[in-house]
Amino acid sequence: MIRPIFFVLAFAAYSAYALQCHQVTAGNLSIPDTSQRQECMVGALTCLKVVDYSRGTYTKQCQAMNCTQGGVQNSAAGCTNTSAFGVNGATCCCYGDGCNSAPQTGLITAFGITTALVSLVKFMA
Repeated sequence: MIRPIFFVLAFAAYSAYALQCHQVTAGNLSIPDTSQRQECMVGALTCLKVVDYSRGTYTKQCQAMNCTQGGVQNSAAGCTNTSAFGVNGATCCCYGDGCNSAPQTGLITAFGITTALVSLVKFMA
């Protein structure tokens, strides 16, 4: 009798403290994100957002490892801009409930557009 009660209490405690992230399989940057936070799987440590400016898409998910930037794992939360093989994007990793909410605009978008234009000019030359 004690075991079922223990498992119910343990599950309730887990549910109260599980990380919650926005989870979007395929989002469009031109359509505002209306996703709600969802509970992550057991062991999730961070929230992740991957933006592909070349295609105008993004994904959001839970991640079972700490943020990694510049090859350094356990780094602080933040975004890294990327440009490879004609694809311009950004990967943002963060700690805490709902920290991967809206797709970032501003500097990251400006960087993405600038990188795309530079790539296009190089391609045309």
